[in-house]
Amino acid sequence: MLEKIALDEITKEFKACWSCAVAYVKRLGDKDLSWFKANLYSPLFEHFSFRLGNQLFFVRLEDKEGRLLVPGTLERLFTISEACHGHALIMPMRSIGGIWLPSEPGWGLLDARTYEPVNPKNLVTTEQIPYTDWELHDMAVHTIALSLPGKKLLSFSNHPSISPSIWYEGDSGTEWVIVRYAKHPELDAVPPGNWEDVCESCYKRSMGLGFFGVVVFAERSLATGVPTAQKELYRGGNIIYRINPLRVFRKKLPITTLSAPSKQTDDTRQIM
Repeated sequence: MLEKIALDEITKEFKACWSCAVAYVKRLGDKDLSWFKANLYSPLFEHFSFRLGNQLFFVRLEDKEGRLLVPGTLERLFTISEACHGHALIMPMRSIGGIWLPSEPGWGLLDARTYEPVNPKNLVTTEQIPYTDWELHDMAVHTIALSLPGKKLLSFSNHPSISPSIWYEGDSGTEWVIVRYAKHPELDAVPPGNWEDVCESCYKRSMGLGFFGVVVFAERSLATGVPTAQKELYRGGNIIYRINPLRVFRKKLPITTLSAPSKQTDDTRQIM
């Protein structure tokens, strides 16, 4: 649950630094870059992350002058980069005339362990790399968050062991979603074993309804256009998804009796 991981204080000054860093990397990556995380929802394991080809890059910012309050920890950066089989990077920043710029040349990125310069494009290969559990969970969380039209998103977490995954303003107050994923030919997933404890904690905080959301991923055959029985899913593959209808958590009732509201789509769509 969220209480087990400390929330981060994110200052206005750090947000300004972060915005400049994200814009700088986006410009260099151009159309080849896709974001894994480009927001400051707490808790932070990395400050931002992105994918180029078959490689994932997790970036922690540093203030070269040491004046900024920098949230998160290096330990968290290593945790997510190792869990996702990605690269842990440091991006030292310096404020020049009120504008934050990398203090290092090129991409401005350094290996977080060796502090050697890193050009992400040089690390892209043709190897087929399977999606990790964290990546698929992240895709499921983002997919469900984007499927809540008209709802004001308050926060979300892509950490697989943090529940709930999403908080938003709903009809019953602050509503929340525990997210899980499945891989075709599986059709559904089960909530975490502590789902009743999560419900109890949310109700004690006077939150509104809680939901259980599942996204089913599959590799689509280029020849037939239908999902294959292939269980291993690879980065950059022809991945499609289906969102199962959200189910309402009812306090103290078994998971098999959860009811299903109507607003979620269950059609199959292409992963971007």
